[in-house]
Amino acid sequence: MEYIDEHTRSETAKDDFRSLRIQYDDAVHARENSEKQMELISTQREFEALEKEIKDASAKEQNLLKLLHVKEKQVHEFSERLTEKEQLMTLQKQEVDSEASKIEALLADKRAQLEALSTKCDSYIGGDITVDLYNKFCNIVKNKKGKGIVPIHGLVCQGCHIVLPMQFVNVVRTAKEIEFCPYCSRILFYEEIEGAEEQFRKSIEDIDIEEGGLADFVDSSEFDDLL
Repeated sequence: MEYIDEHTRSETAKDDFRSLRIQYDDAVHARENSEKQMELISTQREFEALEKEIKDASAKEQNLLKLLHVKEKQVHEFSERLTEKEQLMTLQKQEVDSEASKIEALLADKRAQLEALSTKCDSYIGGDITVDLYNKFCNIVKNKKGKGIVPIHGLVCQGCHIVLPMQFVNVVRTAKEIEFCPYCSRILFYEEIEGAEEQFRKSIEDIDIEEGGLADFVDSSEFDDLL
């Protein structure tokens, strides 16, 4: 937008310069014609009138010449600024074209990788991995920011960090079937890490205690004397 405005002002200055040039040339011709007529005059009155005409023409000529020089300088300044802007725009265009080429090359590489990956993924469909399971997994990856398979540490899903039921974790540990987290829908697998196994055993012991109830804490022989 700035370049367009500058270019418009430059063109206006050029038009003004051409107009002043025409006016200046006309003033020069008028003065020269008046000077030629000096040879033809015969009276003092004609001489004085023609002399005034020549002076006026000379004054107009000089005034137009000054304006012409000012406008010529203005046109030159506009031209220099426009040249600088054009050079800058050319440089910027080269940089943009270079970056666009890099981006296009990167996109082409990513498209090729994606196509190869898609072909590889399609090769897995069949047997245990059905089309429905494959599509479900693709949707999970898409909706979960690229993270579709997560481990369980102890009883905690590492995708949503919610504690899972122990019985469900036991099923995941067997790895007989593909199981999904009931909370975040990601595919789960059990991962052995330091401290997780102890946490898992403690959870089992806590459940056993709850199921045993008071029977684990009261000796039945204490009631024999009352029977």
